[in-house]
Amino acid sequence: MRFNRSQSINIVFMLMAISLSFAPFRIYLEQSMFVQMVIQLPILFIGGALISETKPIKRFFSFINPINIYGLTSFMVAQTILVYWMLPLSIDRAVVMPWVDGVKIITMIIAGICVGQALQKAPLAIQLFFIGYFTAMMIWLGLYFATTEVRLCNVYSLSSQHMTGYGLVVISGVLLAWWSWRVLKDRTLF
Repeated sequence: MRFNRSQSINIVFMLMAISLSFAPFRIYLEQSMFVQMVIQLPILFIGGALISETKPIKRFFSFINPINIYGLTSFMVAQTILVYWMLPLSIDRAVVMPWVDGVKIITMIIAGICVGQALQKAPLAIQLFFIGYFTAMMIWLGLYFATTEVRLCNVYSLSSQHMTGYGLVVISGVLLAWWSWRVLKDRTLF
């Protein structure tokens, strides 16, 4: 099996993100909420979205197309996974229990695959609903992480939480800008 350049780059980034969960790099994940939520999780998600274009993934989704009308099932699965990994309790568990970290890796890749497939099938209104809802939720959570003086994660320091909050706001803005650019590029508005 041969990979093109973009697939190879995607594989390298995903392997780098996964390597953060194993020694000797795991120490960075254990010390910084920012590394886990703003670096590792988005890379796994984007990697999943990029591999959603491969033939095996498309073949699998052809079997579930009858229940994935307009990409709604894919968006719902992805939304559930993403919301779960935004909870401070989930992030704590991923640091303390290595098997939960493994589940995090697998589910974030699945979430990316689901969104990649949903964006191909969903009309603009459904995309706007899910992307808009998710980015608004991430901005709110990021601002809450950045401004609260309550330590939400037992594993991470308050300063790490604040930095993560600002990172989530930036990621939300980038996601919204990318989606808007994609919509404007692919559709004529008039």
